Amino acid sequence: MRELLIIILVVGGFGSLGYGQLYFPNEQYYNNEIDRIFLSDSANKTFFNAHLSLRPILDKRSNPDSVYYKDSKHYYWITQKIFKENFLIFEGDGFWCAVDPVLDLEGGTDFSADSLDMLYWNTRGIRVQAKFLDKVAFSTVVYENQAMVPQYVSEYVDAHGEFRPSGTNYKQQNAVFPGYARTKAFKTTGYDFAFAEGQVSIVPNKYFNVQFGNGNHFIGNGYRSLLLSDFSLNYPFAKFEGNLWKGRIQYNAIYAIHQNLYRMPYYNSVESTYERKLGTYHYLDFAVTPSLQIGLFEGALWKRSDSLGSVEPNWLFLNPVPFVNAGIMSNETSGYNHILGVNVSWTFLKNRLYAQAVIDNKTLGAAQLGIRTMDLFTPKLDVQVEFNHASSNTYLAQEKRYNYSHGNLPLAHPLTTRFTEGMLQINYEIKEVFFTNRLLISERQLNDTLYNGISILNDEIGSISLIGETQQVLVNQLELGYRFNKNYNLQAVIGWLYRNEQNPGSRNITNYVYAGIRTRLRNKTLDF
Repeated sequence: MRELLIIILVVGGFGSLGYGQLYFPNEQYYNNEIDRIFLSDSANKTFFNAHLSLRPILDKRSNPDSVYYKDSKHYYWITQKIFKENFLIFEGDGFWCAVDPVLDLEGGTDFSADSLDMLYWNTRGIRVQAKFLDKVAFSTVVYENQAMVPQYVSEYVDAHGEFRPSGTNYKQQNAVFPGYARTKAFKTTGYDFAFAEGQVSIVPNKYFNVQFGNGNHFIGNGYRSLLLSDFSLNYPFAKFEGNLWKGRIQYNAIYAIHQNLYRMPYYNSVESTYERKLGTYHYLDFAVTPSLQIGLFEGALWKRSDSLGSVEPNWLFLNPVPFVNAGIMSNETSGYNHILGVNVSWTFLKNRLYAQAVIDNKTLGAAQLGIRTMDLFTPKLDVQVEFNHASSNTYLAQEKRYNYSHGNLPLAHPLTTRFTEGMLQINYEIKEVFFTNRLLISERQLNDTLYNGISILNDEIGSISLIGETQQVLVNQLELGYRFNKNYNLQAVIGWLYRNEQNPGSRNITNYVYAGIRTRLRNKTLDF
């Protein structure tokens, strides 16, 4: 943690006077509503507010009242809390605090499985948000989870678990749930996992923001990100944001502590620690006009420990100037890995056309192209189409410990590399009732060690054996629900997840039908 403390002291030196701001939850519903306000409200469409591609998004870049407010009257305390307000609110002179329940109670069954066993997801938790004297804001969320999930999810979760020393080799144990946490066994085939996230935000003035905490980030305007996504686990981080030239330019530097889930063989504590690596992410976003943004990205991973323990880091990781490290370290292949990227967004009428490109191993490694149309024909009918592709070796390093990963999971797209994917999503909401359907079709290269595409745990593709076969996967998820409360996204939902995995000579089908009630404050990505 020494590096993170140094970073906090450095970026925190910009001062603590001013006013603090909270972040919107990094969840698809909130991000879509922020985008809708930007596209439809001319007063909100400014240079300063145009920078919406790095999520979670600071609430001053949009209109929180429009995102959270529900135009309805309720005359009793309990109905106010269920339908309109935060569950508990404490206010005073220069002080505001809200406490909300966190839950995801879901039950269903996979009708394509051999036996119709009960599957479920059981999350309980609490979220606390606060502002002090309009100077400092913080939020924290605690989650406790148990889950029994469809077989394809179990196979993925088990394949990305931690590695423990066993003789001269490592043996894989336990499991890792994407976007959530490491797990332990629950009953026979289930998972138990708990985790917390939180952040402190300081805004000295309208041009700067310093944030530090434990969480993750997403860079892009699409459903997937090829640069940095929230698919991996949370990580400790310090983030600095600066806005220049009347808001036309936004610069972000994120310093993170990542882990490879390889247990150290030598340790003095009760439980051995994991191998660590440092992550630095620079994102320079330029608003050519309020409608056109071009963002330049640099992401790098640095050695911080090996099998014997901690090692002195390369202090170049502290360099805040983008693309300098990539030039200096361009020929370094030991204990280092980086990618470069660009994110482009253009809005016209109520549409957003967006694209990403990734350069890795000095070649074009991945590309994205998509369009989102808001309020098509009628208010809150949204359609999104997206295409993603990654070629060989993208995100993979000469040393697999420095693949573009954290917690044994990809830091970018869930399918890692060597894939082509198309997506069509339709959302519609009328009053409190919402409907969403998302269709993803992908083709993935297979290898002879993992029968599920290419894993982020693989060595560089040039050193593994591809079998010359592909896997076709179709995932369609449909949900119909009722949104009670926008403040903590309380909703009741019924849904159907269909997955058809076509392998050479075999096919695996999932027909998961479920119902539940939840407060959706983070994305749950199961469409891989």
